[in-house]
Amino acid sequence: MQYLNVLIVDDEPIVRKGIRNIIDWEKLGCKICAEAADGEEALVKIISERPDIVLLDITMRGLSGIDVLKEVQSRKEKYVSHPAFLILSGYSDFSYAQSAVNLGAKGYITKPIDEDILEEKIKEIASDIKKNMALETFRGKVESENKAESFSHFFQTGRMSGELDIQESDTFKIAIVSASRLCLDNQVQSNALKTAVDEVFEFAEHISFYMNSNLVVVFKNAEMSALKLYINRFSSRFSDKAEGAFFAISSFFKGKEGALKAYKEALLLSHLLFFFKDKAFITSEIVKETDDVACRLAEKAPLVKSDNRAEFFDCIEKELMAYIEIYDLQKIQALLAEKKKWLIDSFLDETEIKKLCMAFIVDSQNALKMKHPEKEFDTVAAIDLVHFLDSQNYFADVMKIMGDFIYSLSESFSGNSSNSTILKVIQYIKANYASELRLELLGDLFNCNSAYLGKKFRAYTGVSFNTYLDIIRIEEAKKLILSSDMKIYEIATVVGYNTSDYFYLKFRKHTGFTPKEFKAQGGV
Repeated sequence: MQYLNVLIVDDEPIVRKGIRNIIDWEKLGCKICAEAADGEEALVKIISERPDIVLLDITMRGLSGIDVLKEVQSRKEKYVSHPAFLILSGYSDFSYAQSAVNLGAKGYITKPIDEDILEEKIKEIASDIKKNMALETFRGKVESENKAESFSHFFQTGRMSGELDIQESDTFKIAIVSASRLCLDNQVQSNALKTAVDEVFEFAEHISFYMNSNLVVVFKNAEMSALKLYINRFSSRFSDKAEGAFFAISSFFKGKEGALKAYKEALLLSHLLFFFKDKAFITSEIVKETDDVACRLAEKAPLVKSDNRAEFFDCIEKELMAYIEIYDLQKIQALLAEKKKWLIDSFLDETEIKKLCMAFIVDSQNALKMKHPEKEFDTVAAIDLVHFLDSQNYFADVMKIMGDFIYSLSESFSGNSSNSTILKVIQYIKANYASELRLELLGDLFNCNSAYLGKKFRAYTGVSFNTYLDIIRIEEAKKLILSSDMKIYEIATVVGYNTSDYFYLKFRKHTGFTPKEFKAQGGV
């Protein structure tokens, strides 16, 4: 329940105490917010406490009740609460009380105060205040709705109605809040979001309204430091409902054209929320700091033509199938990284990106089944992931679903192969060649006898385990010799050899050259 605040002003402490205790204020929907012992203190408390009702003694030392009323009347903009005054007077002060009523007081009661009369007067004043509050709320709502409709029309058409009355000195910042990323799927939740915005940003002049399923918040002449503080508070308030960025905020712009520019910038940014799972909100500054997404703010042609979508799928039949068949997770990871970059550089929107990823999943599974019809794949049907993928709000989650599915295809393929353990051992060697690897260690890791593993390994690769490990190490060493300024002994250590002499022997054996000769010739 919202109580009306009451300020008691009287220079006699016993009178103030009596007024506080004579009636049940809470029952009347009121609470005593403060007391004042003279007119000067009363003016201070009217500003600081913003009372709805002031019980004001007419005769006090210093400023009288009449003086207080005159001061409030003459400087209404300072005393922002505009309280209702009830005058306390003695019988001999009747003419003063009449003057007070002429100055706007809501009535007077005589001392000693009768509790029934006081209660009746407070009831009457409280009722009037609540009616006025309801009327002001209604008027404010109508005015706000009219402005919201005018802003919505302005943003959609570029034409402004007289309702807005925008001055060229006015500054605007606009936020667009994505209700869908907050999973607000009904009217009650949507209303709660708008209410939250209006509560959090109550300090700032703003209008909020729904437009194309998003909540648009127009800040006018807002002070930047305060706005930043409350933007952070707002994002924290909904942190349990959003996994990533759920609203976009424009820069400051001035005047009528500035308001339209602010909206267009916020709208562009709102389309980029999809790419920011690690933020609560985004601005143009945040986007510009994110290298792979920053290009989408630039006014230039897409780095990848979005209409050339066939190239997105070209890798499936050759590269991807080959990587799956040999269980090469590193190359699968690299290929998926290429696809991720292609999607960002394509300038495709969220919906189109999801469609391509869905198609990539389905086409990959179909291609593997067509190439190996004899195999049973222990994976979820790709078509069953379509709805799940479509429901994701962020690019990182879409890419994870696509990546996890491709990895599961490779895992399933190698798991159904007689050489599945060898394929996994090979990938482990490629990822850990710099470590001290032995067949006994790999046997323990992959749950098989080391002698049996060595025999199977030779049968599959055509070389022994130690020879294969040397080949992988020397290939990596060749890359480092040609592409870096590292010393030979440093390269030897990096690729897994304990001494540079042993590295020299192995390098010459596999290449026919010493490392120095190999570098001098630019490789072979």
